[in-house]
Amino acid sequence: MIRVRFHGRGGQGMKTASRIVGSSALQSGFIAQDSQVYGAERRGAPMAAYTRFAKTEIFERGVIPAPDVVVVADDTLLDDAAVLPLAGLAPDGTLLIATMHSADEVRRHTGHPGPIVARDFVALALEQVGSAAAVSVALASLASAMLGFAEGAVAEAVRRELEAVGLSGPAIQASLRL
Repeated sequence: MIRVRFHGRGGQGMKTASRIVGSSALQSGFIAQDSQVYGAERRGAPMAAYTRFAKTEIFERGVIPAPDVVVVADDTLLDDAAVLPLAGLAPDGTLLIATMHSADEVRRHTGHPGPIVARDFVALALEQVGSAAAVSVALASLASAMLGFAEGAVAEAVRRELEAVGLSGPAIQASLRL
């Protein structure tokens, strides 16, 4: 089983990102589950979402204390003692983070020895889609690709999940460019 934990702030779309990765897994023939936990349930408050997928039935439920991959939409969460996004991430676990800092800078800051993918996904979302909220699609698409899901499965997952949250055809098409 592969476990992915998402960290962000309310309004950044980490629930949607988790659902896109879960849907990508389903499209790829896996069994998948996703869930989310909100703190104060308000825009800007820290939140976490979880996705598990496997080829066999999944019996685990709830939070993921030891993820294989951690996706972070807001690098300020790295210093939040209440959030601790890297808690439980194994030394060989992967960190995918939206930040203006390089992977080397993130490594020096966090001490994480494993793979780190750091990129300004917010700037990419603004450039390609015109909305910072599209950071969720950018992170979910890259996470899905890193997990080995086919481009077609990811595109279908993005399309389905964005339709489910009420986005229009043009906004979905723009998001598919990420």
